[in-house]
Amino acid sequence: MCGIAGTFNLPQATVGHVEDMIGCISYRGPDEQGAIKVGPAVLGHARLAVVDPENGTQPMSNEDDTVWVVFNGEIYNFVEIREELKAKGYKFKSRCDTEVLVHLWREEGEKMLERLIGMYAFFIWDTRQNKGMIARDRQGIKPCYIMDIGDGFAFASEIKAILTLPFVTAEVDDIGLNMVHTFNYCPPPRTCYKGIRHMEPGTYWLLDGNGKREIKRYWSWGLDQPKEDVSHDAFGALLDDAIRLQMRFDVRGCLFLSGGVDSSVVAAHLKPQWNEDKMLCYGLDCTVPGYGEYDVAQEAARQAGLEVLPITYDESLVTDNMDAFVYHADQPHGDVSFMLVRRLCQTAHEAGVIVAFNGDGPDEVLSGFTHNQAFLTANPGPAFPIEAYFNHINYFDPAVRADVLVPEFAAALPDPLEAFREIMEPFGSMAPIDQIAAYETQVLAPGNNLVKTDRMGAGLSIEGRSPFLDHRVCEAMAKIPALARVSDGVSKAYLKHYGLRHYSKDLMFRQKSMPTLPIGEWIKGPLQGWARDILGDLDESRYNRKAALSLFDAHVAGQANHTRALRTLLTSSVWLR
Repeated sequence: MCGIAGTFNLPQATVGHVEDMIGCISYRGPDEQGAIKVGPAVLGHARLAVVDPENGTQPMSNEDDTVWVVFNGEIYNFVEIREELKAKGYKFKSRCDTEVLVHLWREEGEKMLERLIGMYAFFIWDTRQNKGMIARDRQGIKPCYIMDIGDGFAFASEIKAILTLPFVTAEVDDIGLNMVHTFNYCPPPRTCYKGIRHMEPGTYWLLDGNGKREIKRYWSWGLDQPKEDVSHDAFGALLDDAIRLQMRFDVRGCLFLSGGVDSSVVAAHLKPQWNEDKMLCYGLDCTVPGYGEYDVAQEAARQAGLEVLPITYDESLVTDNMDAFVYHADQPHGDVSFMLVRRLCQTAHEAGVIVAFNGDGPDEVLSGFTHNQAFLTANPGPAFPIEAYFNHINYFDPAVRADVLVPEFAAALPDPLEAFREIMEPFGSMAPIDQIAAYETQVLAPGNNLVKTDRMGAGLSIEGRSPFLDHRVCEAMAKIPALARVSDGVSKAYLKHYGLRHYSKDLMFRQKSMPTLPIGEWIKGPLQGWARDILGDLDESRYNRKAALSLFDAHVAGQANHTRALRTLLTSSVWLR
């Protein structure tokens, strides 16, 4: 976990400007910060020391200062790559994974990306060849935002860093903000800021000293490829090797254990390779019955031979964390479980933890979410009823949209269904189950689910590690046939059957629940005044406050459940404010 920021081909940008960019996100890398001008680029970095804390200062160069890099993330197979490069005569001055990038670039150029196992966003510049590239990892685990400015661009790990530049003006993109009310987040590459976009996962920009750029893709999920059976032995071996590589760190680590299939399977594979006698595990425990999963986490820990420590939360979690959640997320997200991840990271941070393992990854590719289980069971045919699926996931039904959004604002996104059709168009030739998986792995995950882990951890200097997101494991999961993903109405069936190697059937095949918080109930009771104040502060150029408060009153009275719409209104109001 680190932070990167910089500019390319912007003559007006100075080292001081980029130092300000990095200073804005210094919590991503509190150990040291630096910036330097290299050719047409100004590069900045904030470092969280995870490997070789004594060395590894960035921006980092090779031995003759002709190749420079700023890098956020981890190259898990850096040891193997380093040994290959040393055998070819390259000289290393640290044990850091960052240093393999400058030498691998000199050895292989842009083809180096095919060699990397990890999560990353980096900018590399070669002064000898007067060219370089900016690259992002395959699945979009590590963030990278870009804003075109004149003939160049600015980039950063977080949007707020770009907004520090004195020649940049922050403007709301009403299309992006509208999308939040439809999808619960703003689907990338668009953001809620005009001119700022996500760099697409699995891509890189090849750059030269004249300002030319060429955008290339080096990886895709392969969900449109022929399916094949993946043996449990082969899958287990991949997961073991992913964890072997991800165990390379020189700081304290832990596991976030929910008791769900994903984190439980990670626990079973992680324990034999853990680097201390006892593995620190945390689980969430809500004071409201039916929402906490600590009892399930305890059972998973018992069966795995571990101990899980409880993190108890109540409605104060919301009032204590809403502002920080929205600030660190950079954009409004209706997914209030961001605050649960922040709570986990707060506890880990207080215990001196830097690296936190999690179970992120399988739900999107293996149809693990319960709403997809229900939809696919009800729609088993070969055609994908896209309108029906859109209605299944839409957060604002047409009546609410017409009442609450000011017409001019609503018209910024003329037809939410058509916006969804546009998102889904590249996936149209796939089977329905793969179209849903493509949407969730390529849009939902990098736009919301992976943002949650990265951004809530970054705000507390915690690096998340996700063994299931090793791209080799992802490629195996993408090959699994539909009937092994959803079988007899059971979602994520393949992984549940695999999990029987380590856990009881009752634990693996229990009804899926999501780590969440009962905000729909809390805003009827202890958070009612808090929510009413925020809704009463909605921007009147975009929202009908009276209609929003009527929606809230109907919810409080139990006349209807408007939790989903109210969540997006609350976070959007806080963000706009």
